[in-house]
Amino acid sequence: MSLTVTGWLAKDNVRRLAGLVWFDLVWFSTVAGRSEWLPMALPIVAVQIYLSSTRQGFNWLLYVQLLVLGLVLESTVIALGILDFTGGWLPLWLIALWLGFAAMVTTTLDWLSGRYILAALVGVASGPLTYAIGSRLGAAELLVDEYLMWVTYGLLWAIYMVIFAFLMQRNATALATAKEQSDG
Repeated sequence: MSLTVTGWLAKDNVRRLAGLVWFDLVWFSTVAGRSEWLPMALPIVAVQIYLSSTRQGFNWLLYVQLLVLGLVLESTVIALGILDFTGGWLPLWLIALWLGFAAMVTTTLDWLSGRYILAALVGVASGPLTYAIGSRLGAAELLVDEYLMWVTYGLLWAIYMVIFAFLMQRNATALATAKEQSDG
């Protein structure tokens, strides 16, 4: 079965692609610009949150859970002495990055809901890469050999993404149950 342009558009792929592209702006403005670019970055983050929050099924509790989990991930890496972020323990630019990421991930990676192994693989493949690039841009200083950063972030991002897949599935189940009760 071939997929037509209309079929591709109907499958939410444009929404997902647009969310990823917009998050690239969030990532670049926060990681490359850090504190100096916050006046530009914060509105970009706000748009990411707004666009995600207007999507049917968006859940603020899920958003906050993913945000807190991400900040715990960062705090863990700092406490382990893997890296030191430019601007302090959890600098405002890093918090802004997580505000945008927690919004983006619920609307662009929603297809990972309940797909734990795939979610872990996405985490292992993408998580450490962003930190390697960020450290080269001056957003963080590696305090250990780079391979340890890759291993640590790979493991933590695999765990983060598995929890994400679980929380997304739980949210989808709650939405379906609520819809059944309202229809019935």
